[in-house]
Amino acid sequence: MTSRQATPVSIPASIARVPLRDQVHHAIVDRILRDDLKPGARISDTALARELGVSRTPIREALLRLEREGFLGADVGRGFFVKPLSVREMREVYSVLWTLEVLAMRSAAPLTEERAAALVRINTALEAEQEPARRIDLDVEWHRTLLETSDNEYLRTTIDSLKRVVRRYEYAYMLNAGFVPASTRSHEQIVAMAMAGDLDGAVRLLEDNWRLGMENLIVWLEERNASAGQ
Repeated sequence: MTSRQATPVSIPASIARVPLRDQVHHAIVDRILRDDLKPGARISDTALARELGVSRTPIREALLRLEREGFLGADVGRGFFVKPLSVREMREVYSVLWTLEVLAMRSAAPLTEERAAALVRINTALEAEQEPARRIDLDVEWHRTLLETSDNEYLRTTIDSLKRVVRRYEYAYMLNAGFVPASTRSHEQIVAMAMAGDLDGAVRLLEDNWRLGMENLIVWLEERNASAGQ
């Protein structure tokens, strides 16, 4: 495995309550986002198992999950490698996502008190959550609940597919606790605008929600690349 050096990786105590495979996933993602595992680095499940003090089974589970989420690539016969985060990919995918979500919201039924209450509950849980992967799940659930009454099933399916593409970027976003309050405030404003009957205002805020997240991530990624001399 190519990395700065083979130093032991501690699994944060704050996530000790989650399953081992999720702890391992978190530890590997943390190394990728902190550049301990650089873009292009080859991943050895044996070395990771030794460094993390676990068997190879949860390591393999985590690596396969990370491949699905876009953090890793895989070459036949050569194993896994770290895929680079790309500003270009981020701009392209995020702009498509907010365009599709705006279309879905315009085709959805008006927001009811029941759905608004569900959105508030999810947003409150997101605000309190500390684990990045769970934050992503709650954010996905919030957006899915907002758009679930859209009568365009193909549109909703396409959005779900693109959400898997951006999960690695969302993980970087949710790892930064300072970004989360901006998202939850935006969610509150979208619900308030929709309940007031201002659909145009709500979809404008929905697009802004995605755009702000993208811009924050681009700043983070450019600073990260500059500090690494990339």
